[in-house]
Amino acid sequence: MPIIQRPYVPPEDQVPNEGSYVNPGASPSEGAGEGQATSEGSLDPITFYSDSMHIFSSLYSAVLFFGEQMEEREPILRARIKVSPQMLKAIALLTTKHVKEYEDAVGPITLPEQVYTAWELEGGEEGEHGHDAG
Repeated sequence: MPIIQRPYVPPEDQVPNEGSYVNPGASPSEGAGEGQATSEGSLDPITFYSDSMHIFSSLYSAVLFFGEQMEEREPILRARIKVSPQMLKAIALLTTKHVKEYEDAVGPITLPEQVYTAWELEGGEEGEHGHDAG
């Protein structure tokens, strides 16, 4: 079975509407005790699995879309996170550091050539994209 890697792409690659942002877990609740949802949303962190992502960026912000690939279907959007360009760069630096530390400890992470093609990156030859050759 071939590996299918399609990055999540928002419909027509449009900028998300600010009005569509919702605090996960937000629901009207009578009590506002510890651990309960309030009108502002849940106090509990949200955990989800993602194996698909897309980044939309503009001059003043970036939006990270995280999705879950479902067999032969388009990915399902699981989270949308809006950050500044400075935060986007900080995320890139920190994730690169963690990938390098992982590869130094465990070994190289290889990705299918389809991933590089889908994201229009230069080839996935060893020595590029986060780990040393040799």
